[in-house]
Amino acid sequence: MGRSWFGILHAFDHLLASAFYRLSHMAGRNKVPFILIPVALALAGLATFLSLMVYEPRMDALYFPTDSRAVYDDAAVEKIWGDQGIRFSQVMLVWQGNFDANVLTAERFAKAHKVVQGILTDRVDHDGKTVNFTDVCVRSRTPDDSCFLLSVFNGWNNETLPSTDEQLIEQLNAPTRVDRWKRPLRDEVPLLLAKAHYDAEGRVESAAAYHFVFASRQTDEGAAWETNLVSQILDVNTQEWGEREGFRVYVRTEHSIDTEIERSVGGNLSLMVIVFVVLIGYAVSVTYRHRNLVRSQMLVALTGVAIVGLSLCLTYGICALAGIPFTAVVGLSPFLILGIGVDNIFIIINTLHERDPDLESRERVSLTMKECGPSITMTTLTSFVAFAAGAGSSFPVVKGFCLYTAIAILSVFLFTITTFLAFLHLDAIRQRRNRLDLICCKSRNEEAYRGSHKRLAFGLTAIFKKHLGPLLSKQVVKAAIIPAFLLLLYGGISGILRLEQGLHIRDLAPYGSFIRAYYAAEDRLELEEPVQSLDLTVSITGLNFTSAEDLTLLEQLTRDLEDSEYAHPETRLRITSFVRAYDQWRQMNQLNNGSDAEFYDHLSGFLNLKGRVYGDHVLRSASGTIRHCRIFVTTKGVPFREQAQLMLSFRNVVDSSELSRRPDVRLIVSHPRFFVFEQSLYILGETLLSMLLAALSVLVVTLFFLCSPRTVIFVFLQIVIIDINLIGYMAHWGVPLDSRSMIMLLLSIGFSVDYSAHLAHAFMLAPGTRDERMQQALSTMGTSIANGGMSTLLATLPLAASPSSIFEVFFKMMFMSVLFGMLHGLIFLPVLLSIMGPPAISRADEKLPSLPVAKTSSSLSRDALRPERHKPAYRNGPDKMRLHHQQPSAHRGQKMQRSATVGGHGQRGHGGHRVSEDPPILQQAAEEESEETNGSSIEVTDGSPIEVTNGSSIYVSIDK
Repeated sequence: MGRSWFGILHAFDHLLASAFYRLSHMAGRNKVPFILIPVALALAGLATFLSLMVYEPRMDALYFPTDSRAVYDDAAVEKIWGDQGIRFSQVMLVWQGNFDANVLTAERFAKAHKVVQGILTDRVDHDGKTVNFTDVCVRSRTPDDSCFLLSVFNGWNNETLPSTDEQLIEQLNAPTRVDRWKRPLRDEVPLLLAKAHYDAEGRVESAAAYHFVFASRQTDEGAAWETNLVSQILDVNTQEWGEREGFRVYVRTEHSIDTEIERSVGGNLSLMVIVFVVLIGYAVSVTYRHRNLVRSQMLVALTGVAIVGLSLCLTYGICALAGIPFTAVVGLSPFLILGIGVDNIFIIINTLHERDPDLESRERVSLTMKECGPSITMTTLTSFVAFAAGAGSSFPVVKGFCLYTAIAILSVFLFTITTFLAFLHLDAIRQRRNRLDLICCKSRNEEAYRGSHKRLAFGLTAIFKKHLGPLLSKQVVKAAIIPAFLLLLYGGISGILRLEQGLHIRDLAPYGSFIRAYYAAEDRLELEEPVQSLDLTVSITGLNFTSAEDLTLLEQLTRDLEDSEYAHPETRLRITSFVRAYDQWRQMNQLNNGSDAEFYDHLSGFLNLKGRVYGDHVLRSASGTIRHCRIFVTTKGVPFREQAQLMLSFRNVVDSSELSRRPDVRLIVSHPRFFVFEQSLYILGETLLSMLLAALSVLVVTLFFLCSPRTVIFVFLQIVIIDINLIGYMAHWGVPLDSRSMIMLLLSIGFSVDYSAHLAHAFMLAPGTRDERMQQALSTMGTSIANGGMSTLLATLPLAASPSSIFEVFFKMMFMSVLFGMLHGLIFLPVLLSIMGPPAISRADEKLPSLPVAKTSSSLSRDALRPERHKPAYRNGPDKMRLHHQQPSAHRGQKMQRSATVGGHGQRGHGGHRVSEDPPILQQAAEEESEETNGSSIEVTDGSPIEVTNGSSIYVSIDK
């Protein structure tokens, strides 16, 4: 069974190689259609994208899961109670920007009041309507139905402000000084004053800043008011802060975060230009052949960079047509695709360069595609399936990026085997006609297309051929490398144990923006989220309020919520319940509910009196009965990493209550920020699931191409180790596990396969011992892999200068992914293969019979017919076989190459066998030994003598 399965895989590999061979011949005969049709599709895609593109800038619609319980609960609550969206804007006043100055003086208190009054009364035009804060604010649950505003001035209302410093301190600490909610003002100091200091008696005596929170509705008018608030304080374009009444004003609005993210990402067009220029320069430098412009391939390399750009146009058009929204993170895909796309380009160019230049140009390109076509197909499919696995993510930003990138990878592959392939044929023709690269002028040296270029001693080829390969073959080096990589793995595992999860909204703010400045000031003032409590809503449907049993169960639920470890420390502030308030009102007025009618009559009287406070706590039917009610729970402040546990704690209280077990009652606990908290519950499991699906998909794909379970296991091991290191060193570099890094973890699977699979594929095709095959694999593919890795790094390096935190995470993850991928693909995997690698495979149609020499008139042995005494590898080709023989010539330092072509019949009908050219490692050695090489081809018939130019005769026969 194993042999049969191996045969199937081998046949698949041969079939795919033959398909690329035929495709290349087709492209060589039809160059114009292969160029123009894809280019026309790319232009059509660009036009479609520009006309149909939908841009999604909203942070809450991108970076958090869309199918979480919080999303469904919010939708249910909104259906019952209407839009619950609340947007908070925060302002801090620091005296002259000095965080050590005291703002609790009568003079500064009055000036701060003037600043706040200016914010409240300032008006902004929106759609022909002038609005101020009163028009867009969320109403608080206070008797006067005032706007929700956390402010130290709530304790004074319309009273005269204190005129002396002593009077200010005295009034601020007075227990009778209460806010709109009748809460003592001194109890609210942690919310209203930043970095407050207390005396021995616990009285506030100084503070570094005033802190204000404005609550606005989630409407277009509210967004316009937020924008105007920011523009009052600073110039958004220059990020220059203004001052008001001597105060440095720090501001943060929820709408401005979306705006700043869009501005920072949208302003990176210059980085894209830099990336193109850098990649063009790199592509030219690695394809320039020193002192031989005929063999140089700079023009075709530039074409490769261009077709990546064309493939992006087609990708964006397809996604726009499919209705996939364009996001700021999708704007990163060009940097990634430029890096990935040129990898395959370098592999094809390097493989073509090693081909015999005497071959007919179309045949030379076709044999190149036959050799490397399956390899680039494998890496394309592995990258595609890795991103396709992430397309099912519940995080919209991950889903959108993976869809765009997966389609882009296929588009690059399409353009590579069409447009680029056609240009490759044109470049091969140029070389065969002995014309210079770029300018296409005729070379004066008629043998330039054959001759070697002078290899640089410090070039990549020399490094892999002369240094790295032989070095890794030494037993002592192998013994040192394995522990070194195990130590690297240990560092990754240790990092995983302290990896943080979840995306803090502040982490999305661009560097250098006023949002970052606000958060920096907040940190200095020690005004962080732990001091900010939350008001949770518990919505209740289906309860019978005239049933004593139902009211008892409701009271039990209320007490359980009140007793939660995350409830507000002040008992009186923990619960806001209209049922409790109604009972207290009835007892105070000595009213009894003898019947259902009396209950609702008294309720109407209570709501008429207290309607401004509790009117929105109940929804009544046309008959007056209560259909829905809600109670509010105030929590204590907790840091970001504990917010998910706070949410789960209150959900557990509600879900485990007696009321929740009743089918006729529905309980929902919600908060507008629960969807943010819930991401940390989803991100780890979803990341691991997506990575597992991607890894298994990659495993299946590589099995079809590598034709060896042992090699596939080695490649899969590289994927696992690289991802463990990547996750672990994320923690060491300060990158949390969130939707941004999740994208890069999926990408790393495709990258790690690229670096490992190419080398493993070359190892499987190389002849000789394991060490020889490892060295030959590094010699043939090491340069291409290194060039691909360098091009990817160069494509992402400019992102390090971007102010966007999204781009910063992308750069860090890409840098580590490429670094770990190249280290494992070029060092660790070769060592493993040299120790435990499987036997080589051949792509021959059938085994070539022995070639006995019948008669010679010179001392030519069987081995003399074989290149450098290496066993020939038999590959599909024309119906002829080529034998190479070298003899010393009359000129010192030169060699004459004799080649014979033999026709024959195979078991599959009329056909033949072709002995491949010397492996590239041997060709390079020959080039360095001799500046000139002369060759001749001789047609041979079975058993016929052949007169060679130096007088030798060779009889060649084929046993059948």
